[in-house]
Amino acid sequence: MGCVTNPSKLNKSTCLSLATLLVVIVFYSTLTPAAASSSLSIFPPDSEPYGLTYDEHAQNFWKWLLSIPASESPMDDTKGDKCTVGQTNTNSSVFYLGPGEGKIERTCTVPAGNGLLIPVMEVEQSDKEIPGASVEDLTNAAKKDQDGVNSLYLQIDDEEYKYDDLLKYRTQPTEPFQVIFPDNGIFGVAEGGPSQVVADGFYILTEPLTPGNHTVHFRSSLSCPDVGCVEPAFAEDVKYNIIAK
Repeated sequence: MGCVTNPSKLNKSTCLSLATLLVVIVFYSTLTPAAASSSLSIFPPDSEPYGLTYDEHAQNFWKWLLSIPASESPMDDTKGDKCTVGQTNTNSSVFYLGPGEGKIERTCTVPAGNGLLIPVMEVEQSDKEIPGASVEDLTNAAKKDQDGVNSLYLQIDDEEYKYDDLLKYRTQPTEPFQVIFPDNGIFGVAEGGPSQVVADGFYILTEPLTPGNHTVHFRSSLSCPDVGCVEPAFAEDVKYNIIAK
């Protein structure tokens, strides 16, 4: 909208005020990050997001996470500095969010157009961690751990998913698959090499990220005090501030 030329002091003041307001709006728009256009939808558990089943996505998630040395692991990252480790220069349609024990908040820049894999609750068992374990042993241990899950929560932007919503997203357990552990890997694996792995847990796949800011917050816990449990108790509360561009 333009100002009509008029010699009156009132109109001159009005034009000046409008011009000043436009400058302020433009200035602040360059400082304020763009908000996400809408909440991200999630794919149904029986679908094949990006051409793979949920089982296959869960396997790929663990192949990524287990291949990273403990010193660089996104799992122990408290700010988001390591969220892209092992995920740059790939053709993957999916970006993996790292899990983490306790309460953590991370800020991470993710390519727009990628979907997110969110590990709301997760476990794996490998014969590197349990030398000599059979596939059946690994399967039973992973299943027993996730049978103890007693809380699940997920918020993506403005959408919330509660325990009953998320129960149907359990992948239990995956088919056995191979990974290559590095030396000094996570979960106390000192000597790297090939390993047989079985995973279990609750994994979510989102639609592609729209440019802008998104929030992902997931919480979960379990109790498994019996002999043979991976650990007697576990809880995570992880919030991601996602910048998609």
